[in-house]
Amino acid sequence: MRIGFSRSQIFALFGAVLFTACLPAARAQSFDLDASRLPIAQVDSIWRFHLGDDQQWSRPDLDDSNWPTLQPTQEWTTQGYPAKTELAWFRFHLRAPAHTQSLVLELPAIEKSYQLFSNDQLIAQVGTLPPGPAHNVIGAARVFTLPVNSGSGAKEITVALRIWQDPTVAGTRNSVIDGNAYAGTPDAVLNQFATTKAANLLAEGGRYTVDLIILIVGAAAALLFWLTRERFYIWFACYLVFEAAFLVVDLAAPHQAWSFYLYTYFEILLDLIDGIALTLFIVDAIRPGKWKPAIAPIALNVFAELSIILVLKSYIGVKWGDLGYCIAGTTMHLMLAWYLIRGWRAGNLYGKLLFFPFAIDGVILVYSNISYVLRDLGISLDRRFLPTHILVLREPFEINFEQLGRVVSLLSMLAVLVYRFARTSREQQRLSAALRAAHDIQNRLVPVDIPALGGLKTEIAYRAAEEVGGDFCQILPRPDGSIFVAIGDVSGKGLQAAMLGAVAVGALRSLADEEIGPAAALERLNHVLLRTENSGFVTCLCLVLTPDGEIILANAGHLGPYLNGSEIPVEAGLPLGILAGITYGQSTFTLPARARLTLLSDGVVEARSRTGELFGFDRTSEISQLPASEIATIAHQFGQEDDITVITLGWHAGAVAAV
Repeated sequence: MRIGFSRSQIFALFGAVLFTACLPAARAQSFDLDASRLPIAQVDSIWRFHLGDDQQWSRPDLDDSNWPTLQPTQEWTTQGYPAKTELAWFRFHLRAPAHTQSLVLELPAIEKSYQLFSNDQLIAQVGTLPPGPAHNVIGAARVFTLPVNSGSGAKEITVALRIWQDPTVAGTRNSVIDGNAYAGTPDAVLNQFATTKAANLLAEGGRYTVDLIILIVGAAAALLFWLTRERFYIWFACYLVFEAAFLVVDLAAPHQAWSFYLYTYFEILLDLIDGIALTLFIVDAIRPGKWKPAIAPIALNVFAELSIILVLKSYIGVKWGDLGYCIAGTTMHLMLAWYLIRGWRAGNLYGKLLFFPFAIDGVILVYSNISYVLRDLGISLDRRFLPTHILVLREPFEINFEQLGRVVSLLSMLAVLVYRFARTSREQQRLSAALRAAHDIQNRLVPVDIPALGGLKTEIAYRAAEEVGGDFCQILPRPDGSIFVAIGDVSGKGLQAAMLGAVAVGALRSLADEEIGPAAALERLNHVLLRTENSGFVTCLCLVLTPDGEIILANAGHLGPYLNGSEIPVEAGLPLGILAGITYGQSTFTLPARARLTLLSDGVVEARSRTGELFGFDRTSEISQLPASEIATIAHQFGQEDDITVITLGWHAGAVAAV
């Protein structure tokens, strides 16, 4: 269904305007719909008004001819209306044709609380007025049905508006109504109302387009955060989401008649969170993980919003509030721009890429704020030079220079985010490949498949502190029927430690087949590690278990083993890879008929709880007879800080001989 006026209705509306303009001044507040025979007429030319408050002023028989007149759509201070007035009444008369059941009155936005009367009958109320609690509302155009029931003759009705404005904001909105008022038949006025809403919607097409782009870019940033879990993206997404929320509030507040203070404080909250999110986005782009550089810009943002709150609390005037907001907001944007410049000069790629889109947005915003301050100071700028009045597109709806700059800035920032994501993805792929290689190395450090050793029960448990660790161990059968066991710990963590551990494991595998003793194996391994020119060192415990239960053991700075819950005292030599020519001593003892031998790395003993308490040797001794997996789990749950490796050997006489 098409909503609009026919050609005859358009001519009728034009005629109504001419008709009301030509009425005598004494009857200027009367609008005769009966004489004009028009379905709709403009009724905002001249209204009678009276300062103060009296409930009798809504009566139709009241003589208001001595009331002064006022043009409700124009600035009232030039018409004798005091700016700080709280309560006032406005009246005009409508003459309805015969057989009229009702008329519809269309009122534009009124940024005050008001009551509408028709012939002393309360028709509607928007907001709250004295004598009870009162507050101003955010105005919106509305339509009201006025009962007439004129019968066989024309009938005059009196329309009265009782208006109250909050004294704390009195004078900031000068006209009584922000637009034109119409009265007429229901069909004509409702068509007019729908047409006006459609026209206003189209006129705001530029703003809706910008907000749609904001939501799209914000959704893209949120998706990038979900994919990467980098805070850099979530700060930008939050910034845009709260930026788009302004439109939602601006649409909801007028139609839901929000309190002026509720609306303003909500906007202050959105603006505050928006500024904080922008600050964290810029700081995280330049100095990831650092928050101290954000303190000063956030403080300026808080000061800017505080300036508006002081105005609402009547502590300072509007012009001082605008000045404080402008100075603080401008300083904050300049500080963030300086952060980007410093990052650029320091070689930060994102400082360079983000500076230009941020500068475009910041310059337009600062210029707009300065224009408001100059207006408050009585310095008027030619509107042709304001960003909001420089049109770059007229069809199908107007887009101004400020909106164009915003779109360019948003799309440029989105391009930076996509570039960062692509670059980060390539880096992650490279790291994933390196990590896969590290896992391959880890499998060599800690054997996954333990060789079958007859009745000897062996178990290995390993937990790396990072993706890969530096602990290593080996259980290798030798040609003479004995078993070579080694456990070691490389200084440090991560891939570098794993690489040095791989060198140690490779050397141990070749040495195990040579049937040399543990001490000689450590001395040879020390020589190999020194040739790698690696800055790390290695602790290592080597032992040989013979078929008759004899243990031959040598130690290079590692923890001693546990036998049936008791630590075996062994000489702890110097770790490997520090000095050349080091010799190591050997210890020899025989296992009892049944025994549990436990070898472990210092990740068990050095596990630390949240309170800082070490797991310690006593607890280690208590759990040393448990299976290897349970020992590793207990230490991990206590508070793992280093790689954990545990080897358990369940021995009974003849187990090795059965292999």
